[in-house]
Amino acid sequence: MPKHSPFTLVCSRLAQLDAPARADLHVHTTASDGEYTASQVVALARQAGLRAVAVTDHDTLASVAEAQAAAGTAIDFVPGVEISTTFAGREFHLLGYFVRTDCAELNAALANVCESRRERFRELVALLRESGVKIQADRAGLLEESTASLGRRHAARLVVASGVAKTRTEAFHRFVNPLIRKTRPKTLVPLEDAIALIHAAGGVASLAHPPPHLTDDHFDALRKFGLDALEVVYPWGRNSPVSRLREVAARFGFAISGGSDCHGPDPAHRRIGSHAITFEELSVLRDRAGCAVR
Repeated sequence: MPKHSPFTLVCSRLAQLDAPARADLHVHTTASDGEYTASQVVALARQAGLRAVAVTDHDTLASVAEAQAAAGTAIDFVPGVEISTTFAGREFHLLGYFVRTDCAELNAALANVCESRRERFRELVALLRESGVKIQADRAGLLEESTASLGRRHAARLVVASGVAKTRTEAFHRFVNPLIRKTRPKTLVPLEDAIALIHAAGGVASLAHPPPHLTDDHFDALRKFGLDALEVVYPWGRNSPVSRLREVAARFGFAISGGSDCHGPDPAHRRIGSHAITFEELSVLRDRAGCAVR
């Protein structure tokens, strides 16, 4: 049967209707370091048979309005953000779901982080040029104009465009990573403060891809900070900690979140919908958002 025949398409659609409702709550757009626009994310989420999708750009809510409009009533849209934070002397990422975009406190904090990101990006571009990478001014300028939250991936794209590296991975290893250490430190929000900001915006806070070194003492501290959930469903690869994280979540009273952490079409195991939570798990998060302002 041809791949795109009407019968094949109908069968595919029926299979989606029979499948359990799922939600991918970790996707990036061109507002930060993703390769899809917010509208494309929504379209791809629908193609993947998802019932809900969240946009969680790094330190910005710039794509939320476009995604909300694109979703309409065809798919549930969850406004989100991934905040760069610090806890116990390390960098952690904190996901915020169901956040309002008109929260002055949250917007001010995100604007501060994004401005620091912008300055760090400029420093990195200058260092790349000093090292001999011929980065075109118009390309760098266009990125600055079109991107709310700049980062290392954007610098790597400029390196590839210059022709000195064939892939983003090569650009990272040979150029970006050795020079990023010479730029200003990243601006990180104390994790406890970031949780409070998400709650002030009416949202729920979930620790993104919790690292394996976290102990019960760490989780207890996070609970006392007001953390609502752990990102359990994730493209972990080998030695998946899903069983342990589910057990930790049950003991400490955390809800479950999860998603693909999609940044674009590659790698395939991180495409939109490749990892998703159940609609029941999404409902728990939604219920907690109703009483998130503490």
